[in-house]
Amino acid sequence: EKMPTALIHALALTKRAAAQVNVDLGLLPAERGAAIINAADEVLAGSHADQFPLSIWQTGSGTQTNMNMNEVLANRASELLGGVRGEERKVHPNDDVNKSQSSNDVFPTAMHVAAVIALREHLIPELKVLHKTLSDKAEAYRDIVKIGRTHLQDATPLTLGQEISGWAAMLAHNLKHIEDSIPHIAELALGGTAVGTG
Repeated sequence: EKMPTALIHALALTKRAAAQVNVDLGLLPAERGAAIINAADEVLAGSHADQFPLSIWQTGSGTQTNMNMNEVLANRASELLGGVRGEERKVHPNDDVNKSQSSNDVFPTAMHVAAVIALREHLIPELKVLHKTLSDKAEAYRDIVKIGRTHLQDATPLTLGQEISGWAAMLAHNLKHIEDSIPHIAELALGGTAVGTG
């Protein structure tokens, strides 16, 4: 029960963005920031997957996974800058990779990013395919009459197309609810920290 790849990738995206912003604000040297970004890109490309061994069973703040990501990115960024893993650290996991972040804001941010990506790239497109299929079947079966059923009893006749069109309408309605939820899920916790003014 390891941490899902989608969440690891969302955390890498979050770390990548934080490194870029920290460079832009002059809080992180450009060379170190670029190395962190390149290391995050490698994680996003599927490299280093074996370096994320942690179980999903951990604190709610995701501190263990956050530090795991910080260590992986710092080690790889150090190597990219000419350092030797375990001997010469050129990028620090906390001071550089985790700069301007807290587990209490970066992990919920990664969860939101993963959720929005899953909705946009997987669930919504598949629901649209299902909706089209149901709509096509409703049209194809519009003339087939069947007995309606309610409370485990026969009811008024209707067409199979009418019944299927009800499923399609329900799906369209719920698809709109899902799409409408995305702006709320896209609100990120980054910058909130655990307590205090940040």
